[in-house]
Amino acid sequence: MAGETGKENNNGLDYRQRAGNRKDGEMRKSLGERKYLKEATVIVEVDKVNGVRAEDVIKAVSERIGGGKILAVRSRQGKECEVTLEKEETCEELMDGLTIKGTNCEIKKMQNREYVVSFMHLPVYLEDEHILEKLEGWGVFPISKIERRLYTGTDIEDGTRYVKVRFPREVVSLPYSTKMETAEGQQYCRVMHSCQVKTCRLCMSPKHLLKDCPDFKCYKCGEKGHFARDCNTVKCPDCHEFLIRCEFSKAYESVLNS
Repeated sequence: MAGETGKENNNGLDYRQRAGNRKDGEMRKSLGERKYLKEATVIVEVDKVNGVRAEDVIKAVSERIGGGKILAVRSRQGKECEVTLEKEETCEELMDGLTIKGTNCEIKKMQNREYVVSFMHLPVYLEDEHILEKLEGWGVFPISKIERRLYTGTDIEDGTRYVKVRFPREVVSLPYSTKMETAEGQQYCRVMHSCQVKTCRLCMSPKHLLKDCPDFKCYKCGEKGHFARDCNTVKCPDCHEFLIRCEFSKAYESVLNS
């Protein structure tokens, strides 16, 4: 009987061990499916909190955004704590600060989205409003006033202006150049910032350039795939306009569609 009881106990232990192994296997599989994004990582300043532990940070974050959204918490030197969440969007819920053990702690993003953008060698008479209009059109937000660069040791401007801006998540980079209206007509100026990559000047996508943009059209003929300077479209012999603006062509199409 004692042997049988021992056997049952061993079977029970084996069963619990097998169940634990299955659970560990499922957890490892779940961990393997996770995506750890630097864009979904924030830094929590905990230098003002006495005796803070990772458990305190986890509790505070979970109370703010809900449980089950934290992937990792890592202590850093200098009284900082690195928190990685499931989604980048969730980080925004923490950006106004986090209360840990009664102390408000500052939060900053791991993935910096603030850059100093320089517009190189602009005419000095060009109003700052033109730069602000460009930034607004690109969907980025100025967070400082526009400054004018000077030659070293002088108060003489060199034509370059710069401003600190914040990029939204969907904007990867600004184009390398842009048109500006000057006293001598439209001219291109160089645009520079850190982490800059080639983008389409029309739709801002980093996946193609202007000539390959699905939104790009020749402004003369309305066709895709070429610039106006390379346009060989035949003009209307009656009004001498390109077909996109030809009144005779529009009238003819109207008759065909009626």
